[in-house]
Amino acid sequence: MEVVLLWLDDLDDLVFTLAHRWEQLRRAVLRVGLLAALAVAVCELSLFATELTPALSAVAAASVAAWFAGAALRVAYYRALPA
Repeated sequence: MEVVLLWLDDLDDLVFTLAHRWEQLRRAVLRVGLLAALAVAVCELSLFATELTPALSAVAAASVAAWFAGAALRVAYYRALPA
């Protein structure tokens, strides 16, 4: 039984460490999305390498979706806190 409690304590530490790191990672993910969106605009304006446009669009959309998911989880967390 003691081994299971130690394992749960380690799991708890891992979850909270990942949640703390996600806040830092969320900003980096949004920067990647911004760069991908700017690259899409450059590709479309220059008519050069337009075959990269769908891939860059997917990267931009996925990064913004990940950022919004993190923001929604943060809002849900703060709403669940007792007053």
